[in-house]
Amino acid sequence: MSETPMFSTIVLPPDLVADDVIGLRDQMSARIAAVVRPKGGKRKEGDAALPRGLETLAALPPHIDRPWKRFEAAATELQGFRGLRASAQADQRHGAPTEAERSAANTGSDDRWRAFEQWNAGAAGLSDDGETPPPSEARWLYAQLFPAPEGLRFITRRPRIQWAAMVQRMKTLEEERAQAVLEGFGGTRHYQQLVAAHARFGEAYGFTTVVLAKEGGPTDGRPQWSAARDALRSLIQKIESHADPEIPGSEALAAFLLAPYVEMADDLAKPRRKAPAKKPEAVPAPPAVPAPPFGAGGTP
Repeated sequence: MSETPMFSTIVLPPDLVADDVIGLRDQMSARIAAVVRPKGGKRKEGDAALPRGLETLAALPPHIDRPWKRFEAAATELQGFRGLRASAQADQRHGAPTEAERSAANTGSDDRWRAFEQWNAGAAGLSDDGETPPPSEARWLYAQLFPAPEGLRFITRRPRIQWAAMVQRMKTLEEERAQAVLEGFGGTRHYQQLVAAHARFGEAYGFTTVVLAKEGGPTDGRPQWSAARDALRSLIQKIESHADPEIPGSEALAAFLLAPYVEMADDLAKPRRKAPAKKPEAVPAPPAVPAPPFGAGGTP
C-alpha cells in the first residue's frame, strides 16, 4: 500500500458488486485498446472513431498505465476466484442428494418396513402345525423387530434416530436364525426389497456415503474484493487528476477512459433516486343530507 498521504478519495457506489467491477475492467480495456497504438500500429477502417480532441497514443501516461495494470490484475484475480468458487459450489450441489431424493428414499424405506411388518405379523399369526420353522420363530423375529410399545414408530423419527433403529434391525435380519425364518415363511423377497430401500436411505441422508467439497476450495473472497475496489479507486483518481486544460488532449483522454465508470455509477444510482411523489387521490365529498320535508319536526 502506498505511503503517500491522500487528502481526497473516491467514494465508490455503495451498490457496487464484483460483476460491475469485472465488466468495468472489460469496458475500459476496450477503450484503452482503441486509443493506444504502439509505434507502427495504425487504425483500421472498422475501428470506431475517437471523440473530437482525442488522438491515438503510443502508450498510456505512466501514472495512468501503472494503476490501470494494477486494477486489471486485481479484477482478473477476483474473476478467477469467483470462477473457482462457483465451480466448487456447483460440484458440491451436483454431488449432494436433493430434497426430492431424500423424500423419495424416506418414503420408500417406510413403505418397505410397513410391508415387512405385515408379512412378519402374518407369519407370526399362524398356528403351530408341526412344520419347520415353527410360527414361534416368526413371533421371535417380530418381537426383535417390532417390540411393544415401539412397534413401527421408529420410521416416524428424525432421520438420524430412524437410521440407528433401522441399522440395529437390519443386523438382526442378517443373523442365521432370522434368515431361517425368512426362508421358511417366504419372506426373502420382502427382505431383498428392504435391503435396497435401506441402502438408498443411507446414501440419500449421508449415512453410508460422504459428499465433501474439494479440499482447498475457495470460500472467502473478501481479500480479492477489497484489492479490486482499492485498485479501482486509485485508477479513477489517477485518470481524473490527469485532466488539465493546459495539457492538450488530457481532458479528452480522461473523459474517454472514465465514461464507462460514469455510466456504471449512474446506473447504480437509479434505484436509489426518490420516485416522484404521487398526486394524492381526491377524497370524494360525503353525500349531501336531504333537507327534511316541509312540516317535519326539526331538531329541538
